[in-house]
Amino acid sequence: MARTVPRPPVLLFGMLALYILLQSAWWMWLLVSKDRDIYALQQQLVGAGLVPELPVRLPRHTLLMVVGEGLVFLILVLLGLWIMFRTVRHELSLARQQRDFLMAAGHELRTPIAALKLHLQTLMRPGLEAESRDALVQNARGDVDRLQALAEQVLLASRLEEHAAAPQQYEIVDVARLTGEILGEARSTYGRSHLLVGRLPATLPLRTDAGSFRTIAGNLLENACKYSPAGTTVAVELGAVPGAAYFRVTDQGAGIAEEDRRNIYTKFYRGGDEATRSTKGTGLGLFIVLRLLQDMGGRIEYRPARPHGSTFTALFPNRP
Repeated sequence: MARTVPRPPVLLFGMLALYILLQSAWWMWLLVSKDRDIYALQQQLVGAGLVPELPVRLPRHTLLMVVGEGLVFLILVLLGLWIMFRTVRHELSLARQQRDFLMAAGHELRTPIAALKLHLQTLMRPGLEAESRDALVQNARGDVDRLQALAEQVLLASRLEEHAAAPQQYEIVDVARLTGEILGEARSTYGRSHLLVGRLPATLPLRTDAGSFRTIAGNLLENACKYSPAGTTVAVELGAVPGAAYFRVTDQGAGIAEEDRRNIYTKFYRGGDEATRSTKGTGLGLFIVLRLLQDMGGRIEYRPARPHGSTFTALFPNRP
């Protein structure tokens, strides 16, 4: 993972915080020091008989007062600085994630748009054979479907974040048949270069939302294909547990670094450097998976595969 370089706002914030703390300590010491000087001068004047003996506040009382009030002030200042630091760090992280998303979305859009342009230019050539024309039309439709899927993913993520997604429709669904369809679609599209293995029961009825199940399973399977080398095996397992069904995907990729695991469900988050990452993606897939499962009352679990790779398990409750 790329090393994080401190940014000017963070450095400026740290210098400001240090200045406030040093100034506070300086004024506390100066106040106590001046009070001691005044007390010593009073004692000299009293000893010389120049002023009468008067009740004065002892330096230790001043010290206790300054320390007490200073501690309260420092605690409030540190609390405010901590809140400000968390806010600044969150905004910087959000800005970085949004920048990464824009770069990733740009890469995702550029490829199908360039392919569409090439297909259309080729279709305009005179004397094109019917077989070639049909193949170009089919490829163009595939690029349009890819653009549509990207747009729908972005819109769905926005609706889920605002809790404005369409209400889920629960009905009895044969998720074994549905998973088989998802595997078939993957074998002809994003999973063409992988060996997709499905361990599915003959039938598995579950009361769930079919659209959400398809989106969750599709995102997990597509992620496994994206982040594992071509020619490797991606295994899909579907099964039943008391009151729920599980959908498990295991790949043979590099896995997820320890420092990235707590952020993988964050919107726009992708480990590493977006400028040098070769794997395509927008950082929305796992965010969508988590939010949909939360709405369904389910959960998602990650564990590293052995000897390398990742295993994601989505648990779908059997809704009443």
